[in-house]
Amino acid sequence: MEIDAITEDEVVVILSRDDVSLINNALNEVCNGIHLDDDDLRIRMGFRRDEIQAALTTINQVGREMERLGNRRRS
Repeated sequence: MEIDAITEDEVVVILSRDDVSLINNALNEVCNGIHLDDDDLRIRMGFRRDEIQAALTTINQVGREMERLGNRRRS
């Protein structure tokens, strides 16, 4: 993981395939593994379940695209 740029409102991060997998797995565990009600999840994570699920969906799409590109390059 490499920090590319930081501003007051955002950060640009370069992620390896392993970084993407780690983030995907952690978000998946929060969304689907740990059984917390919505209020407890919001208190612990600072975000609503649907916001965490949206982040998981995005990072999962990134991982799949990285895998597709890797498979294409190997073909």
